[in-house]
Amino acid sequence: MACIVFGWYPIGVALVVAFQKFSVVRPCTYIGLDNFKYFIDDPTIYISFRNIFYYAGLNIILVFMVPIFISIFLMEMRKSIIRIMMILWFIPVASMAGIIIWKWFYNVQYGLFNGILRYLGFPELQWLQDENLAMICLVLPGLIMFGPGLIYIATLQGIPEELYEAAHLEGASFFQKIWHVTLPRIRPIIAMMLLLSIIGNLQVFDQPYVMTGGGPNFATYSVVMYLFDIAFEQMRFGRATALSLILFVVIMVFVIIQRKYFKENPDI
Repeated sequence: MACIVFGWYPIGVALVVAFQKFSVVRPCTYIGLDNFKYFIDDPTIYISFRNIFYYAGLNIILVFMVPIFISIFLMEMRKSIIRIMMILWFIPVASMAGIIIWKWFYNVQYGLFNGILRYLGFPELQWLQDENLAMICLVLPGLIMFGPGLIYIATLQGIPEELYEAAHLEGASFFQKIWHVTLPRIRPIIAMMLLLSIIGNLQVFDQPYVMTGGGPNFATYSVVMYLFDIAFEQMRFGRATALSLILFVVIMVFVIIQRKYFKENPDI
């Protein structure tokens, strides 16, 4: 029942609203594909999709891949170091508070990072005010605030030690153990986390909204921010719903590609 109420019913309503000039206070008018046709010549939608593809790519390279290898190398260290890293990964669970803190770190006048650069004698950077740096600045906090790193560590701790001992007896090197023992064992978790990462990154809203407001010069303006503006600034709910369906289709395409080429079990 919950699946119908919170899953299929909203999708059904969206499919109806997207083809209407929808209003809360006035009668709705059926306008066919006009809401979708509007975005064909709209430059903002192309900018916003370009931004989220760039954001998702940076996240997968920096935030998704790096914690996997950090977790693997941590398992070779002392238990005390593993506990410290798990605490550091677990503390920033309040993502919005973390985003606000990082926004102040990037502050040009009073921020921590420019303070460090001044102390070291390096030129200051504009950080969030620089079109070339703004998107990277949004991605970097994820390296610290990436809670799923705990999942990788927990999965690695469940790999039987006998597998590594057998590989050692066979003369396998450290990297051969990672390639033939560790990665195949955590592949299902990597596949699942990659899927969630793709879905989440393409729907990013809170970080650019709080840290940059979509700027500078639309350099961090995401699709969901555009959707939000259409719905709650322009009050065009039908058009916003049409954009949400376009985003849904784009996400589904990436999900299908991911499921086809990166399976939990490569033998299937």
